[in-house]
Amino acid sequence: MELNIGANIKKRRRELGFTQQELASGICTQAQISNIEKGQLNPSCLVLFNISQKLLVDMNYFFGSSPEKNNGHFNEIKNMINQLKEQRNYASIKYIAENELQQNTITSYEQRYLQWHQAISDYYLSNRLEESVQFLKELIVEDENDDDILLNINIQISIAIMYQEERNYESALRLYEQALDELNKVKGFDDFYTELKLLFGLSQTLTYLGKYNDSKRYCLKAVSICTNKNTLHFLPDCYYQLGNNLIKLNQIEDGIKYIQIALTLFKIKENTTMVNTLNEKLESLVEINNK
Repeated sequence: MELNIGANIKKRRRELGFTQQELASGICTQAQISNIEKGQLNPSCLVLFNISQKLLVDMNYFFGSSPEKNNGHFNEIKNMINQLKEQRNYASIKYIAENELQQNTITSYEQRYLQWHQAISDYYLSNRLEESVQFLKELIVEDENDDDILLNINIQISIAIMYQEERNYESALRLYEQALDELNKVKGFDDFYTELKLLFGLSQTLTYLGKYNDSKRYCLKAVSICTNKNTLHFLPDCYYQLGNNLIKLNQIEDGIKYIQIALTLFKIKENTTMVNTLNEKLESLVEINNK
């Protein structure tokens, strides 16, 4: 069983509003608390006992599973939000996020997750770029554990997407590349959805900037991940993006083949909008290619 002593200490400390220095006072040093929470130092029994006394919990509390992965209700909320994001139903996302934020039992991580989606919804519903970006930047915290880092990365991706929507492609590219660097530092992460979202966004931005070969490289990497993980997440989008890049590079026949693959996958996903879009595009491309 994986122990999450540091993560549980950090969760309880934040719930009670203690700083690391305040928790450490009379027990150990602030640096030791920091290293314990990061999982870089195992506390002695005496230190752990004193920490449990100050945090008003039994010592067994610290040996539970990861606090961010043990909340069944919150996992259901996350799944619901992810489904609504695929449908671009931001009004419902905003309603859910605001309702859950009123609960008294959410952790600091859950609060940030909900506020992240609240800001995304505000942007798409009200088109308030500056306010949404500023709010999202304030949600980025110091890298203390992998959950925090991955949430930071997702927040950065959301800001990059907003810049991309506003056609500020250079700013979007900088954020995507920064997020990719951060993701590469996370050891043993299992959130391939975040990686796919990042690679696809990066490839889109590069295409907008006319860097078609670079975009193609990231698309192929995303396709490889989809194949290895046996998932359709972003797979049809990546094949469509690949096809577009090849057409921009004047490789029309190869581009058509990739778009046809994308069309098949969109049919499997029952995405009527994209099926209609690709059918029209293919008719136009075939006509041009036959001339």
